[in-house]
Order: sequence, then C-alpha cells, then structure tokens
Amino acid sequence: AIWPLHESQQHKHRAVIAPAMSMSASTPISPMGDIVLPKPESTGSHRHPDCLPRLLGHPLRFSCWNRDDKVVEAKAPTLKGTTSGSALGGVSIPCKDLRSALQTFERSGLTSMRLAEAGGGAPKGEKLWGTACDLVRALLLGVEEHLPDLRPEIDLREHSPDAPGVEMVSLAVNFGAQAVIGEVATPSRCGFEVRMSGSVRFSLQRLVPSKSSSQPQLTLRVHGLDFDSLPECHAVFKSLEKDLRENGGLSKESAYEWWTENKDTEYPLESSKFHRMVESLFGQRALQMMPKQIRIDSFWGFLHNPGCSIQSFTFHADSRSKTTLTARRNPAKSVEEAKLLETCLEVAQTVLKGNRSAGERFAASVTNFGAMLYGPDMGQSGADAAAIVKLCSAARWWGPGPDGWGKFDQTWGCKDKRNAFGIVVEEQGRLLWRVQSQADTVQAAKPRVHKVATSAATVASEVPMRRHGVLCCRKRAKQA
Repeated sequence: AIWPLHESQQHKHRAVIAPAMSMSASTPISPMGDIVLPKPESTGSHRHPDCLPRLLGHPLRFSCWNRDDKVVEAKAPTLKGTTSGSALGGVSIPCKDLRSALQTFERSGLTSMRLAEAGGGAPKGEKLWGTACDLVRALLLGVEEHLPDLRPEIDLREHSPDAPGVEMVSLAVNFGAQAVIGEVATPSRCGFEVRMSGSVRFSLQRLVPSKSSSQPQLTLRVHGLDFDSLPECHAVFKSLEKDLRENGGLSKESAYEWWTENKDTEYPLESSKFHRMVESLFGQRALQMMPKQIRIDSFWGFLHNPGCSIQSFTFHADSRSKTTLTARRNPAKSVEEAKLLETCLEVAQTVLKGNRSAGERFAASVTNFGAMLYGPDMGQSGADAAAIVKLCSAARWWGPGPDGWGKFDQTWGCKDKRNAFGIVVEEQGRLLWRVQSQADTVQAAKPRVHKVATSAATVASEVPMRRHGVLCCRKRAKQA
C-alpha cells in the first residue's frame, strides 16, 4: 500500500512499507522510489509511519532488517515495459489498461507538483490539473468507448523534480497504424474534425508564474492532436472563388450570395456535411432575425478554416474562480495556410469583439474554440474550459432528425437533454469516433437513438439508450 506524501516524511526521499508486510526479490513493485522496511520498535510490533512519501523518476531499490538487525539491500526486480533511461527520459510506469494509466497520470502529476513546490498541502495548480486531466480523459476514453476493439499501446513516464527539462509526467497512447477521427456533431457548428494519429502524447510542464496575472496557470504540452478542417471547406472556397473571379470579384458579400444561390445544387444536404453545418446555424429562427452581416461574417469564417495542430493547452484560473483555456498552435506549414490564419484572425476579431456573447448562446462550441485560440489577442479571456472538454467528449446517444437537414445527419441527436422548460437536465459529448480507413463511409458505430423527440417540450426519446454500459428507458414527457 502506498500512502500520499506526508509533511513529516518529505525530507527522507524514500517510500516506506509496514514491517508486517512481506517482500521478496520477485515482488512486483512500481518504480516510485526507494522502498524501505523500517525496523520494528519491539518484537511483535507492527507500527509503521502513517504515510509513504516517494521520489519520482528515480530507480527503485529496497532494504529490510534481517533477524540479526543488519540492513540487507536487494536489487529491484525488472518490470516488463519499465525503462529508466530511454530517449524520452524519466521512468516508464507499467499500466494494465488505459483507465488505470489515466488515474496514475493524474496522481503522478499532483505528486510532482507537490514535490516541485516543496510547500506541503495542496499545490496551487491542483484545480487546473484536474481540468487538464478531464480533457485528456475525455479524448482518450472516448476512443475506447466508441472503438472498443482497438488495443492501445501506453507509455506513462514520471520525471524527477530536480532533473533537467520541463516535463514532470507524460502519457503517450498509440491506437494503431491508422489515425482515429472524431466527427464533431453538426449542431456544434464546428468546421473541423478531431484527429489523433500515431502516438498522441500529453505532458505536464513545470509550473511557471504568469507574467500578466497573479493567478496560477498550467501548461499541458501536446503532440499528435489535430483539429483538421472539413475537406469541403476548401472545396467550397475553390468553387466559388473560380466563379466569382470571373464575374466581378471575390468578397464576403459575393461569397455569401453565391452560396445561397448554389448550395442546393452544388452541395445537396444529403451528401454535404458542410451544407448541413451551415444550415444548422443559419436555420435558427433567432439568428434569422439578427442583422444579415452576422451571417455573412460567419460564412466567411467557415470558408477560411485552415485547421489547427495543437502544440500546447494552457489552463488559467481567473478572478471568478473559473477555469479558462487557451491553446498554442503549431506554425503554419505553407504560405497558403499562413494566409488562411491571417484571415481567421480577422474573422475572430469581428466575431469575438462584437458578437461573443451572442455567439456563446447560438454556437457555444465554435465560439469557445475561437476564444481558446484568439481570445488573448483580442484582450479577452480564453475559452470556458468546461465547454472545450464537452466538445472533446464522446457522444452517448445520437441519430438522425425527423426533417430538414437533420434527417440526413446521424449527429443531429448529439444534443443535451432538456425538459419542457428548455432547461438542460443531462449533458453529453459531441464526438463520434471512427478509424480513418472508415472515413468515406462514416461507419463509426450504430446510432444509439433511432427515434428522436421532435418537440421542444419533450424530455427525451422513448427508445432505450445505452448509458455507462447499462440499458435504461426514458419516458416521453407529456406535451405542455
């Protein structure tokens, strides 16, 4: 049994095991530090320290007292998958599955932060680290839930607090040769899909005081996580650009007019994810009553979507005890992508400065995603971290709608459940995961809702829904 670090034991840099416990050279012990069996105070005594501190990132050795009151040291057993000096550095910790790896990842991060701060008690960034782990857990467990046949390779590493470098703990997961793709639910109005290819890796960076704020901040370094733009975004832009340059020039207004005239013939709803996404936003009655310029600016933003390869996430604690999130993207890979990024920045300035509050009501996911990337550049806070975690979580129920664009879209049902008064009573994620080789046929998983409520006064569907592995049935509420 390993207990949390205790203030009275911090100076010893070793872990302790109760003398009543037996140990042999073949005992499988995780390499968390030096394991020492303390000498009993008297015959028959089983008293031991109430806590077991550990030193992260150091090779394991253990000692015990023999019958002659002499200390006997033994070499630690070699664990399968454990290394102490690889190219990645740190000590690799074996994990039986993805869930246990995520639990150890979170615990190790907290312990590393506590040792680095050397102050005892809860570390300053504990809440931020919890939110960061929520995001990692949402992404990785979502793939496991929707694609249970995959057998991921896991590499969890701890790094010594006094070792060179900036990493404290890292987790790398490889789901196989093919990338896994997370289709974003169309009602979220996001013109991208999530992709994890090769080995996706998350690492906690050493805490650095913020230069612009007295509030703590925490950085999670990322590798192998991309938010790729929908292929149709580029195709639509090329089509209208070719037509408009031959007939008067390309502008925001002319692009929007071209779309309204050609969308049904060039990009029919039954086959175009892009069209359904745009219609899900512009078809809202409340948005139709707002100035036309808002729709023009929004459509221009949909067209100029270069995608986003994430380099790091930074979690901030603001003065309202709310966690916000910003992200740093990797540099542009081409001149064309750099130009798209410039246009995205211009669109973000227009939307976030003038219409952020409205955007968070009508398109919360995509507005918060934009704030995550561009909020600080506009002098605003980053995204609501909870909204991004929700966006990156796996959906638990979905299915096509009864009419309009929804009847052609299996993600129409990826919505929160609301009661007769429109109040959210149950939230869910926004991603449907599939393996990249299945991308053309979009065979993620069979819809879990085959009949979806058509009234705003309906609480939920009558159809059984799988929830956390248990089938349950929700009754339809009476119409108001």
